[in-house]
Amino acid sequence: MEKKFGKLLAGCFAALACFSCGPQIPTNYTDSTDAAAIYPDYRDVTIPPNIAPLRFVVDEEADAYAVRISGTNDEWTTDKREVTPDVDEWHDMTRQARGRSLSVEIFVKHGEEWTRRAPFRIHVAEEDIDPYMSYRLISPSYVTYHDLTINQRNLTNFDERVIYGNLLNMGVNGAHCINCHSYQDYNPARMQFHVRENYGGTVIAYDGKVTKVNLKTDSLISAGVYPAWHPRKKLIAYSVNQTGQTFHTRDLQKIEVQDMRSDLILYDVERNEVTRIMGDPDEMEVFPWWSPDGKYLYYASAHFLRKDTSENLEKETILRYKEIKYNLYRRRFDAARHTVDSAELVVNASAIGKSATRPRISPDGRYLMFTMGDYGVFHIWHKDADLYLMDLRTRKIRPLAEINSDEAESGCAWSSNGRWVVFCSRRNDGNYTRPFIAYIDKSGQERKPFELPQEIPDKHRRFMRSYNIPEFMKGPVDITPQEFASAVKGLDAQPARQTN
Repeated sequence: MEKKFGKLLAGCFAALACFSCGPQIPTNYTDSTDAAAIYPDYRDVTIPPNIAPLRFVVDEEADAYAVRISGTNDEWTTDKREVTPDVDEWHDMTRQARGRSLSVEIFVKHGEEWTRRAPFRIHVAEEDIDPYMSYRLISPSYVTYHDLTINQRNLTNFDERVIYGNLLNMGVNGAHCINCHSYQDYNPARMQFHVRENYGGTVIAYDGKVTKVNLKTDSLISAGVYPAWHPRKKLIAYSVNQTGQTFHTRDLQKIEVQDMRSDLILYDVERNEVTRIMGDPDEMEVFPWWSPDGKYLYYASAHFLRKDTSENLEKETILRYKEIKYNLYRRRFDAARHTVDSAELVVNASAIGKSATRPRISPDGRYLMFTMGDYGVFHIWHKDADLYLMDLRTRKIRPLAEINSDEAESGCAWSSNGRWVVFCSRRNDGNYTRPFIAYIDKSGQERKPFELPQEIPDKHRRFMRSYNIPEFMKGPVDITPQEFASAVKGLDAQPARQTN
């Protein structure tokens, strides 16, 4: 009994000693109603229990700082301006706070006086988030690709590595455009991405096998561009596009990317066969996406009747680019015959003078999230672009007020459990897109989003690359960049056969 008591007492003393050696929180201070200025803004956000620590900087000049993050049964403190909780300690707190909140207190000292800014909470949801995310990192050069990469990030900590990239695999002279990474049902072992120019083709990885195919046939506008994996079948829907870009000299939106012509195709991965989805030649169809049950193919389409019959497509779409407005449609898919039925209008954005693009369906099939702006299909530079949500049961549409900002929002993706969405936003500075994550509850109500946590809290203030097309994954891509490079450089793209 004495031994047990002695061990218990020693443990208590050890815990007290550990606490006493940590940063001390002031006991004499003045409370302020002013909110603490922090970057990133993590005040009153909702987070998953398994997310990496929300590290931030206190954006106030002061003589000294103290910060306390309190959980259900424990707390973490620091006397640094940079608030950087340890990964394991953070997860101890968030696991215990699941379904509840963490409390954050920030103290600043000016002269001899301490002030506590208005405390805030970080709400911890019940549901976890998928452990991985991938995205393309691109510099705003528009003409060079030497540092272009597709990266994957472990969302539970700060580990990040390249899936495929130019400098790592090709060098400056062999650099080419890499784009449109996509996965079948969040499975990192079943993915695709495109390589343009040098060594061009579509790279498809399926359960350990890597192939490179050429999806361009004589009767198609282009090779496959924007992909959507069928949730269960070895089938990928693509839009095929003729695109162009123009640069503004005065407009703050800088660049306009036009969809000159576009159609939809289906690609059978197993048979290496392309099937064109027949449509109206005056329709520009782009950004396909499957319903989670695989029964419907959603997409964006604009009716654009060309006045110039000389086929001067580029000139006409450039001059009339603000007239081009996309609606969202869907077509029922016949799984036995690999065919789709006629188009059904889902979102009539053009009727209200808007343009809707990039449809994404929640995993439970209830909600359709999409981007809507004043015109066009590439909204990543459009300051008016916001995210909207349609309840597919009631067909009611509303803007996601808690998510949208005064800058461009675009490129959303749902987590596999349907409780989280990631999207790109330029809200920080208007120039660079950063990934933000928001909680969506079962009734479709969104919460205030939080910026993707970084190991160095203010990294994004100095990071001169944009994030593009964030996608959730259930695990990491295990194929190495070198294995992908060997497939890209060592294989001639196998030409696909067209069935119609």
